[in-house]
Order: sequence, then structure tokens, then C-alpha cells
Amino acid sequence: MPREVPLRENSRFVLPQEMDERWALVARVWNSALLRRSAKLRDLLLYLCHRWWLEGVTEVREQEIGVDVFGRPANYDSTQDTLVRVQASQLRKRLERYFSEEGHDEPLTLEIAKGTYEPITHERAASASTPTVETEPPPVPQPPPNSPRRTIWLLTAACVALAALSGWLLFSRAEPAIEGSSLRKFWTAFAPPGQETTLVIADGAFSAIQDMLHRPILLNEYVTRGYRSELDRPEHSAEKKEALRYLMERRYTSLADVMLLKRLWTANVLDPKHTSVLYSRDLHLRSFQKGNHILVGSRRAVPWVDLFDSQLDFHFVYDERTRSVRVENRHPRPGESASFALPEGDQGPGERFSLVASLPNPSEVGNVLILSGQEMSGTEAAATLVTTDRLFQEVLAKLPAGTTRVPYFEALLRVKHVEYTMQGYEVLAVHPH
Repeated sequence: MPREVPLRENSRFVLPQEMDERWALVARVWNSALLRRSAKLRDLLLYLCHRWWLEGVTEVREQEIGVDVFGRPANYDSTQDTLVRVQASQLRKRLERYFSEEGHDEPLTLEIAKGTYEPITHERAASASTPTVETEPPPVPQPPPNSPRRTIWLLTAACVALAALSGWLLFSRAEPAIEGSSLRKFWTAFAPPGQETTLVIADGAFSAIQDMLHRPILLNEYVTRGYRSELDRPEHSAEKKEALRYLMERRYTSLADVMLLKRLWTANVLDPKHTSVLYSRDLHLRSFQKGNHILVGSRRAVPWVDLFDSQLDFHFVYDERTRSVRVENRHPRPGESASFALPEGDQGPGERFSLVASLPNPSEVGNVLILSGQEMSGTEAAATLVTTDRLFQEVLAKLPAGTTRVPYFEALLRVKHVEYTMQGYEVLAVHPH
């Protein structure tokens, strides 16, 4: 979880190590562009949250704030010195701007109540239970020649084309039915009727951000939006910053996610009244306390997979320099390798890794299904396994007798693909949980 971040030297107010949804929101605001250059407003925000939420006070007086946050002497006259009121007003304005601009997609909003200085969160309207896909995208203007904005124009054109293709696939292409007793039993046990299930689709833009930065961004930084500080780094060119800002403000996902969503929806294996679809960036930690979750995409596009990494035997290691992946087998079974790697310089169909993992959620009152693969073909292979009865039975056959009603397991696949389209796969290993 996020480390403690001190306000200033000798300050006793820090971001807690264990964050609930409210504190995660505060951390994102604290790291936002609107507050990053204002140390006093950041101090004030964390001070108030600390006093109300951690100390459990029912009142915070202006005099206390002046002394604790702004270094005023204990006997200063707050009726004459308006610093606290001015700073609190500035903080309220910054919060309003944050939730209308950079944090427009936040599931919660935060305000500082007038008079009491209490930090109060409010839930925004819930997301729709089905995704919206634009099938008639607006025309894309042509990029001006030799313009430094050319990278942005190319990104826009590619993403609009992807949106159009996703819409066409989602609404026009027929999908085979999910049939077979084994698969039906699994889905019924995984998501019983009346139980809430959330399907989390990949944050494709976030994966592209990591490619541009040549470094991984872990869950801590994803939850707090700490990666936005890259926009202030002097070593990045103006064009690179513009491209990063563009990606940070956009929401794109994978075609493999769209097709899995359609197949599950049309096959009625999930209760539509109790199933919601969320973009990875809209999820929050509290969501995992109950219900079922299906995480679709690699850790680079769905960082929430990191929450379950310690439970997994197969750990993906990504090399930012070569963009290659190897898989560590933390608990090899007899005859298994301790590490899996793909051949270099393969001139035929490319190969990728894919992971399917069925686990209990952290509170053990629901289930989690991870469909994680390298690139689109890897995710497609994982989705195919859990929607094709014959293939799923092959995995079940490798599990020990007496497996629980919801089989908890993880399966590592090696996928063959041509131009990001899956051509087949083999099961390298299956481990029960």
C-alpha cells in the first residue's frame, strides 16, 4: 500500500500506510497538478483529514489550524489574522476545480465544510451496468505537416478507429453460445444468481503511458494518480508531455475485452441485474470487500491484478528495455520448470504468455477471476478457455479430486499468435488453490 508521505519536516500528519477509499481519494488530490505546487494547501488538506478521520474529533477550531498548520503562535488573534479562512477558501476552490477537471471521473467527491472544516465525501451517480461504445465516431481532422502535435493526431486517429471497430464487433458480430455442463456449473458457482459481479476492463491508455515512460507503474501510483507528476518532469519534451497528458485523460480498452464482454452478456452466464462493467481506472479498493470480480487484461492495463500477486504461483516479470516477459514459477510441481521464457528471434508465429486464475476475494465472501495475458492475443486465449467447455474440462482434469464447488486454480498458457490474433495455445501448467 502507499507509503507514508510526510507533510513537512517534523510534521505528525502523513498519508496512512493502509488506505481506505477516502484516503486513496485524498492521496490522488494531494498528488494532483492543482495542489502539487502548493505545500500549505496540501498540509491543510491532510491535517483536516487526519484530525477528523483518524483522531475522530468532532470539532476543529480555526485557532488550532493556525497553530498546527501555519505556525502561528498559540496566543495569536484569529479574528485579526484571516490566514486560515483565506487558505481554506483557496482549498475549497481547488477541490471544486479538481473534480470538474482532472478528477472528473472520480467515483467520490470531497469538500471541506464551511464553519466546521470537516472533510466530507460524496458518492457520484453510479456507472451504468452496460458499457457505452461509440459506433459513429466523429471525423478525425488531418494533422498539419511537420507539426510537433503530430504524435497526438496519430494517437487520436488510432483510438477513434479502435472505438469504431469495437462498436461494430460488439453489436454486429454473432458469438457462439457458451455451452457445456462443466462451464455452466463453474459460472453458476462463481457468480450465483442475485450476487453482485463486476467485470473490470483494461485501461489501454495506462499501458501506453508505461510504454512511453519505459518504466512500470504499480498499483500504489495508479490508485493515487501519482504518475501525473511525470507532466512536471523537465527532462520530458513538450511533445512527450502533451502525448502523456492526452493518454492520461482518455479511456481506451482492448478488442479482446469487448468480445469477452459480448460473449458473457449474450450467453446469460451472468445475471444482468447484478452485473456491472467498470473501467479499471474507476475501481476502488473497497470494491473488493464483497461480490465477485472479473479482471480482464495484463497487470500493465489492470494494475488491480497486483492485489492478488502474492497468492499466485506464476509471477510475470516484464523487461522494460526489451519489452519481453518471463514467468517465474514460485512453487514448481514435479517435472515443472522454475521459470518460463519465450524463444528469442522467433520468425514464425509469435508466442505470448497468458494466465487464468480463479481465487477467493480478499474477504472470502466472493470470487475473483483473473484473465491476464500479454497483448490482446494473450487475453483472448484466457477468455477462450473460460468460455469453451472442452478446453475448460482439460483444466479441470488436472485438478485434484474433491476440488471446491468453485474451483480455485491458476493455469499458465503459451499462446501462438499472428499479428496479435490468437492462433492457438497450450496449457503449460495448472496449479490448484
